[in-house]
Amino acid sequence: MRSPIDEHAAVVARAKRQFPDHRVDVAYSVCLPVYELRLRVTEMAEHALSTAARFVLQLANLGVTQPSEIGKVLGLQHSFVSSAAAELLGESLVVQGPDLGIKITDDGREVLQSGGRSLRPRNRHPRVPYDPLTRSVTDVDTDRLLDRNVVRKEGLFVVPARPRRPRLSHLRIAEVREYDRRIRRASMAEIIEIADIKDIRLRYRNDIILVKLYAPGSGQPTFAAYRAQQYLDEMTAAIQRLSDGGTDLVPHDIKTEQSSPRVVSGSLSGEESSAVAAIHDLHGVVAEKEQAVADTRAAEGTTQSAAERAELAGRVGDLEVELETVRGKLAERERELERITQGEIRLLHTEEHRQVLLDAISMASSELTLVSAWMNPRAFDDEVCRMLADAIERGVTVRIAWGMGTRGRARAEAPRNRVQGENALDGLRRLRPRGLQQRLVTRLLETHEKFIICDDQFCAWGSFNWLSYRGELDTGYRRETSMYSERAEDIAAWKANAASLFGS
Repeated sequence: MRSPIDEHAAVVARAKRQFPDHRVDVAYSVCLPVYELRLRVTEMAEHALSTAARFVLQLANLGVTQPSEIGKVLGLQHSFVSSAAAELLGESLVVQGPDLGIKITDDGREVLQSGGRSLRPRNRHPRVPYDPLTRSVTDVDTDRLLDRNVVRKEGLFVVPARPRRPRLSHLRIAEVREYDRRIRRASMAEIIEIADIKDIRLRYRNDIILVKLYAPGSGQPTFAAYRAQQYLDEMTAAIQRLSDGGTDLVPHDIKTEQSSPRVVSGSLSGEESSAVAAIHDLHGVVAEKEQAVADTRAAEGTTQSAAERAELAGRVGDLEVELETVRGKLAERERELERITQGEIRLLHTEEHRQVLLDAISMASSELTLVSAWMNPRAFDDEVCRMLADAIERGVTVRIAWGMGTRGRARAEAPRNRVQGENALDGLRRLRPRGLQQRLVTRLLETHEKFIICDDQFCAWGSFNWLSYRGELDTGYRRETSMYSERAEDIAAWKANAASLFGS
């Protein structure tokens, strides 16, 4: 499958920005070991009382305590009343006195207030992925893990990690709870104990790209791990420990390559790629020139020296001339890209994204996919919610994935990020037409991807957070760019990528 963008090249560009004092040697995909564990857990699950028990509990709360009186009120035989009372006694919702009458307990009153539902312990056997490199439960769908025979058949490179099998003491219940809660979104059950590991299977994940770098004057390589261009801190530290211990982490078939990333051809031709790269670079130059003009003007307004003010004013004039020259080159390159792609591909400026998002919502006829690292009510506002609700009503399936930094250890901002996103989604859920719940699909994922897909009409991807930033020319303005494409192969490839996020 061809990717809509060169994933390896995009990761290399990210690594160059994160490690500006390093030289990138090579980037390549790897398979990392993951243990799929089948656990025996105890959880507190919601339990509903039988109809008879609920009525008996209600009468006990009203002071009708004798089984014979309860039977008369309900019109039930003594055996039915006795069975319902036994159920309540077993749940400690009532107690029985010497006269065989029943009396409601405080727990019984709480159950009545909750509509006859209570919590009861039960055993279950969930599947959980355990990463032996970071020694933690990892955020990966077990259904997407590869078996050993598949890895061998496809000739995939497996990092020689010599993983250690996990023990029960290695599992942290908070991690298991969080993973189980993510997989079983609708469940209110809470795991209270991990009783046993019933089965352990060694499998592999193949969504990791490793970048090998060198610091100037250093013969020791530095490795960085990425997933969908997201830098993985814990995974990187684990990989680096393997490297420092002498493990050979580079596939033999690329050791003899030149010091450049191994890439996969994308949908752009050489001429188109050159134009896109030039446009991206010119965007950066424009940003630098604009900042230089703003800084120089600020300095001009604060100095007390007339001579210095005059000098700075002249500098502002020179910078503005340079800025207009670069803007002209940028416009020329953008016209060139439009010509050679026949308008099917273009680069979106920061302030263009909001309108593209609104266009996608209004144009969609069957399926709209929105993926953003973050969400908040400022960008995912009433206008967007109303338009999405209208789209759902006219038959569009809306899929939304988000969640970067909403969970995980050592993330103080995680609760705030999650609350902001959930508040934004609540606005849409309130407006969503009744009976059409299945047309709104949401996923909370640790994803840093940002893209949208409108039916088979167009897709767009890049650095812009569609659901948390409006891209307005205000004090919070920041420069973001995205690629916009109407090409069928790009749309198909991004749909395949979306399928991995939504599990379909």
